[in-house]
Amino acid sequence: MKIVVDIFGADHAPAETVKGAALALTRDETLHLVLTGDQKAIEAELNRCECDRSRIEIVDAPEVITCDESPTAAIRVKKNSSLVVACELLKTRGDIAAMVSAGSTGAVLSGAIFKVGRLKGVLRPALAPVLPTLKGSDVCLVDCGANVDCKPEYLVQFALMGVSYMRAVYGIVNPRVALVSVGTEDEKGNELTKEVFKRLKSLDINFVGNMEARDALSGDYDVLVADGFVGNVLLKSAEGTAKMVMKLLKNGIMSSTMSKVGALFMKKTFARLKDEMDYNKKGGAPLLGIEKVVVKAHGSSNAESFAVAILQAAKMAEGGITTGITDELDKLAAAESHD
Repeated sequence: MKIVVDIFGADHAPAETVKGAALALTRDETLHLVLTGDQKAIEAELNRCECDRSRIEIVDAPEVITCDESPTAAIRVKKNSSLVVACELLKTRGDIAAMVSAGSTGAVLSGAIFKVGRLKGVLRPALAPVLPTLKGSDVCLVDCGANVDCKPEYLVQFALMGVSYMRAVYGIVNPRVALVSVGTEDEKGNELTKEVFKRLKSLDINFVGNMEARDALSGDYDVLVADGFVGNVLLKSAEGTAKMVMKLLKNGIMSSTMSKVGALFMKKTFARLKDEMDYNKKGGAPLLGIEKVVVKAHGSSNAESFAVAILQAAKMAEGGITTGITDELDKLAAAESHD
């Protein structure tokens, strides 16, 4: 399995991204990586890491696209940037199955859509992060920000792409699909969600109905469907709440000597809680609907998070996610043609 990695897109590049790439190589002996970015800087960081250098190819790309630039303009102008070169390699080289970048979300989206291309039949690619739940399972949120203004047909495709993803990568045979709304009753929601509800109910998928945002991490669902605006608000709210809870817990522990003593007996429990709430363990958000696998890692990724994102991309490619999405969309098109 060969994956191209944009080394210079992240906040902590190239140190953490190179270290993450090295970690991924040590965890998967079948993995080969193509690293794009300033070659001298990459080699300097690799010299600080222990990994099999024979499974690494470096492609020099000295330019960097920042978060302050217009994504579409930067993709067009900075042709020697680490991201654009990575996208070009993904598109043109048959031996490369996936790409990982922690760069500007807008730039990654633009590069993937305009340089790599959408799968046939896909109306809008969608970002689909996977979140932890109370039951220890995982739930996929589609979309979390790629498409803020949506039509019903977009959300129907988001549902099918999410189902394909959870089947291919997480092995869930019949994923439970829920539509994010303002109430669980069938008639609740705005005009968009009401129409999407009707369409999802008519499909041959395990659609369980509307879901309120407070239940997003309950573990009762496998795929959450939302337009990018609602999905992004849900995602950021969940992340912010997790940070607040951990901060309040720490402040409470430090408030008195008795609390500190009690915390010593709960040390392992707190460590397990922190680990379960750590988004770094979940990798990045795949961009579903692109011709090849693209994973958008967190901009603030540390080495661990970046390594997980790379291994996630490899698992998606091995699972045949693009074929799965194409098959689901073909079924949808066939069903609609009979109506």
